[in-house]
Amino acid sequence: MVDIPAGDYKSGKAKKTVKVEKFSIDIYEVTNAQYKEFKKDFEIPAGKEKHPVAEISFFEAEAYCKGVGKRLPTQNEWEKAARGTDGREYPWGNKFEKGKANTLESEKNGTVPVGSFPKGASPYGVMDMAGNLWEWVDAWDSSEKKYRIAMGGSYFDDEEMAEVYSVLKSIPDDQHEYMGFRCAK
Repeated sequence: MVDIPAGDYKSGKAKKTVKVEKFSIDIYEVTNAQYKEFKKDFEIPAGKEKHPVAEISFFEAEAYCKGVGKRLPTQNEWEKAARGTDGREYPWGNKFEKGKANTLESEKNGTVPVGSFPKGASPYGVMDMAGNLWEWVDAWDSSEKKYRIAMGGSYFDDEEMAEVYSVLKSIPDDQHEYMGFRCAK
């Protein structure tokens, strides 16, 4: 995990100033091997031990984080960890650069092992916050509480969806091949 200091950051496309308390966040998305340790009957896809675990519902992600003494990050925590305090559009800066994230442009057609794009690290050294898998966060899309939010884009989304403030709305029990998570504390 990496510590993210308390303080303001610029949130969303409008870059509204938001204050976030100090927290810690996993450097990498939770892998298949890590998830297998938690859920013994989980089947790891062949050769994908170090890939991020996918097809996980919000409830399963939340249970895993609680089970290992952590929690899901909030939307603001996730975004600050991804973009730092300067309002950047991507974890590495304001311009999309092929080769810094596993997005549609990388032409990988699936997940890659966590940490495969080290030049795409966030200002805090957090990896894969653009692309690879959408990541569940502990947030609702509205006060109606119908949809949960995931952030970060995935391997089949383009550069626009990899912007650090892009969100995907999904019902909490959905399981998709493009959904994963990381934990916070």
